[in-house]
Amino acid sequence: MASKGKTEQEGQKAYWQRKLSQRIEVLTGMGIDAVQIEKDTTVKKIRAKIRDTVNRLRAIDSKEKQIEEMARLREEKKAAPPKEKSKKDKAAEKAAAEAKPKKKKKKEDAGDQPAEAKKAAVTEEAKQPETKPEEEKKAVKKAKKEAEQTPEA
Repeated sequence: MASKGKTEQEGQKAYWQRKLSQRIEVLTGMGIDAVQIEKDTTVKKIRAKIRDTVNRLRAIDSKEKQIEEMARLREEKKAAPPKEKSKKDKAAEKAAAEAKPKKKKKKEDAGDQPAEAKKAAVTEEAKQPETKPEEEKKAVKKAKKEAEQTPEA
């Protein structure tokens, strides 16, 4: 199949038209009348190729028009002044800004405490019992190590 470009398709159309005119000349030179020429399979195939090429050219043209229309609309949109927000939009935007939760600092009290108090807070955290998933992970690791150490017979 030929390329998708417009110039290539126009070249294909001209090519198939030349082929059709050559075929018709050959058939008329042989003394075949117009009705028989229309029924000739080669002539039908060449005309089908021409129709296909013309349809492709139409599709290319419609795409180009669509692209030009979109470009024109884009330019109009850029040139137009920006819309002013209505009171409802402004109120909704303001409410959304207020509704956003503020990030909390980790260990807010730690910044106010002296260095010794910070150390005490850290050791208290270390003394807290481990959570169940962590204990389970340790138990699984311990079981794997024991399984590796025991010789299998």
